[in-house]
Amino acid sequence: MDNDDEHVAGDFFLNSMTTNTIQRRTFLEHFQRFIPQQTIIYIQYCLLRIPFILIYDYLLTEKFSSLNEYILKYLIQIIDHNNYFFLKPISYILHSSLFHILSQIYLIFLVPVLGLIFLTLLLLCSDRRLVIFYSYTISLLVIYFDYQMSYKTDIQSSSSIDTYILQFLLSSIYIQMLNIRPRVRAYKVQTRLCHLAPIVLIVTRYLISTNYNIPVLKFYYLIWTFVHLSELFLCHRQTILNLMRNRFINDLYHLYENFGLQTLINYLSTRIDVATLLKIFWLTKIIVLPLGIRTIYTHPYISNVTLNINMTNLNDNMTLYDKQTNYNETLVKTIYFTSLFYGTETIFTLISLACLISYLMKTISHRLFRLLHLWTEDVEQIGTVVGVMFFLLLFQSNITRLDLNRRHVPLLKALSLLIVALFHFLHTILEPQLLKVAMQTITTRIVFNQTNENSQEGEGNEQENRNNSSLTSLYSSLILRSYHHRHVYTCLSILFLVVLYVVLLWRLTTFSTWLLAVTAFSLELIVRLLASLAQYTLYVLDAHNRLSNADSFDEYIFLIKAVTSCFEFILGVFLLFNGFYILCFESRGTLRAIMLAIHAYLNIIKNLRRGWQIFRNRKSAWDNVNQLPLATNEQIEEYNDICSICHNTLTSGVACVTPCFHIFHQKCLQKAFYATKNCALCSRPIIQERNQHRE
Repeated sequence: MDNDDEHVAGDFFLNSMTTNTIQRRTFLEHFQRFIPQQTIIYIQYCLLRIPFILIYDYLLTEKFSSLNEYILKYLIQIIDHNNYFFLKPISYILHSSLFHILSQIYLIFLVPVLGLIFLTLLLLCSDRRLVIFYSYTISLLVIYFDYQMSYKTDIQSSSSIDTYILQFLLSSIYIQMLNIRPRVRAYKVQTRLCHLAPIVLIVTRYLISTNYNIPVLKFYYLIWTFVHLSELFLCHRQTILNLMRNRFINDLYHLYENFGLQTLINYLSTRIDVATLLKIFWLTKIIVLPLGIRTIYTHPYISNVTLNINMTNLNDNMTLYDKQTNYNETLVKTIYFTSLFYGTETIFTLISLACLISYLMKTISHRLFRLLHLWTEDVEQIGTVVGVMFFLLLFQSNITRLDLNRRHVPLLKALSLLIVALFHFLHTILEPQLLKVAMQTITTRIVFNQTNENSQEGEGNEQENRNNSSLTSLYSSLILRSYHHRHVYTCLSILFLVVLYVVLLWRLTTFSTWLLAVTAFSLELIVRLLASLAQYTLYVLDAHNRLSNADSFDEYIFLIKAVTSCFEFILGVFLLFNGFYILCFESRGTLRAIMLAIHAYLNIIKNLRRGWQIFRNRKSAWDNVNQLPLATNEQIEEYNDICSICHNTLTSGVACVTPCFHIFHQKCLQKAFYATKNCALCSRPIIQERNQHRE
């Protein structure tokens, strides 16, 4: 494995700072007053790896595919033009359809997979090795640019002086790159070759005839390149041999073979900060890349402005303010289309954008849930879930192949669905907290009833009516006060925002299958919110003895859950048919079909099975309880005990006797039948005992 984990900040950045107190402080020492050393090391870690990610992303672009096609066509033209006998088999192979299929497989599968493996190996390298790699690469580029300037410089032109200045700058860069690497025996030779470059240019231009100056230049730069590459091979021969033998890949494979896939993933995640690198890569691609390396999409901003200003047939009524408005619109459009093009160019870029959206949603959700006092450990997972959802929504919309004027539509659709998904997750965390508040209301009611009974023991009949009327008003105020809680306010706020959001979507957008899907998804959330508020209301009414039939409390709760589940099932079926229509008539894709199959299994088939099983268990429990004989007053007096399930007093008409001669409430025994068929006291099977007793 690569054991060289030491950062090169101590050599590359901090080496210039000496421990001698007599010397003056360097610029970096003053710079570190504002930025800590760990921050500098972290910035260095990202900067050394971002170029590799940019190169890998370029392999997935259409420009790289068109470049391969151009090279292939150019090669075929050369072979067909020469028309040699030994080239005919090659020409036949290049013209065959099998070769074109293999080339497409190479571009679609092999280039991403092999590039990803090579990218992982580069990202796993230590900072020291990456700096050495960059130093050799930059040195080689310096030699190439120096040769190009010497080759294309004209003596009689004024640019020759600029060439000498540029050669001096390139020589300084080359010497600096030499100082970064470890000192070798060829250091002095390379330094002298670098310093001789301007002298060689002068000699070839002024002292040698024009017939020999170009060969001399080529010979000189070939020697310089040979010395540079020989240093690379001699100093890093062992590293190159290890790479050629795939030693590093074998070490990773042995780690997977001995400790498993989870250990390998944990090792790679600790060595490579993937999420941070992808976020910085996406920002780098849309900001730095269009301005520095590749051209800005559509026309450049300056040419558009010049065209608007130099127009001759301008309207007389057009003022300077109108020109400035056109100027700003052109700038905004250029930035917008450039960011949209480079931000959604490849699948790898979409993954990076999903990481950035995941980080933003995670930050927003953390602040929101802490503000609402709803923080749980499950909130940590919302960033990952949102990122995966966002990528799947964009990937199944095939955004990378859409026209640039239409790419904002899938982005807006995905973000709108993420907003509703965030509200769904918020309700999932909020609902148990809301019911917990309702249970606290019941506890408060029990304590209040006990105090009220103690206060009414010594009062007369005249004051009893006044107390009853005061209790009625007090109960009403307590019921209203039970709704003054932040969880209730949060639930009502979400309900209002979702309804407003759906209304705005129907007003601002046209009718489409996507609008139906978002509406169904929002209606599901609205039904869940109403069900949570209905359950909370039942708990509050039961706490203040305001239910007409208190024994049917569990029936009311079951009815609310059953209606909610049925409505969710209907919406799930509707979403299935809506997605099937989109798959058949609007946007086909394998991923969309897979997502529909997953939705049909998880949200329809499994829910239908679970609901049917609950209905059968409930019906079976109710039938079994109804077949038990009711307890009479004599049996209850002889039993002289309470219900062992609810710990309340037994009364005739609502209590039943089991075959093992234990007495329970019918409602309590029905609840117990959901979990077990045995008696709550002696654990004997009630159904079996009843059948034996009947026999």
